[in-house]
Amino acid sequence: MKGKTTNYINYVFFTIMIFLFWTCSPKLSYDVKSFLFDGVPNPYKVEVTVLNDSLLKSKELDNANAITLTVARNEYNLHSPYQERKCSACHSRESMGKTNLPIPELCNQCHDDFNKKNTTIHGPITTGNCTACHNPHQSKLKNLLKLDGQELCFNCHTETLVEDSKVHKDIENINCIECHNPHGSSQKFNLESKSCYKCHDNFEKELTILHGPVANDSCSKCHDSHSSSSENLLIKNGEQLCYNCHNPSEIEAKKYHQTLKSESCTKCHNPHGGSSSNFLLIK
Repeated sequence: MKGKTTNYINYVFFTIMIFLFWTCSPKLSYDVKSFLFDGVPNPYKVEVTVLNDSLLKSKELDNANAITLTVARNEYNLHSPYQERKCSACHSRESMGKTNLPIPELCNQCHDDFNKKNTTIHGPITTGNCTACHNPHQSKLKNLLKLDGQELCFNCHTETLVEDSKVHKDIENINCIECHNPHGSSQKFNLESKSCYKCHDNFEKELTILHGPVANDSCSKCHDSHSSSSENLLIKNGEQLCYNCHNPSEIEAKKYHQTLKSESCTKCHNPHGGSSSNFLLIK
């Protein structure tokens, strides 16, 4: 019995020694292991991960020592000319890589000229500084932005001024472009059309006839979107606000207005609209 046990131990030891001898050679090791087990990596296929911004395509060389180049998924969004290696579309070879045209004229060859599209223009657009917000070559962010969300806007705008205002008290991490157009708009403060209705009542659905500024999406004609010393963020108090657009002499000349003195117009009129052209609150 003891002899059998000894023979068995010797047999196992001999097998292990042979296995180790074979595995001294990488090729023999791979052959033996791949024969005995599934999924053994081939040492002659070396996977190399190239730089994230590389434009190389995956490639495999079929030979005895095959090398597989595995390109990592590109984390970046690439500007079309940069992706297509068309450097000369923007840069001059003769001028040490300087741009062919000044910015924003260069950008406007492919992109919309926001100075022509909008009446209120964002500062970087008026100064032709597109690269203040956008990277001209690549970015991990959508639209080649340099920073994300509020972080980008607070690069120039004072964070406390924005967050301390009544309208922004619950802004938290909401992206500024939810309400503001980053390039420009027809509204004061570059507000997007109908953006006020994201939080406030939609008067277009509630009222039959709309007051001019409401009908034209011009809430900023009467309201400051960030802060004001007046109630409801009005830019002026009482009838002085209405006289910004309405002729005071015509209003005061009417018989039923002559006894009102300095009463606020909104005591009788709905400033947003109503069921009649006079927007009267009292029928």
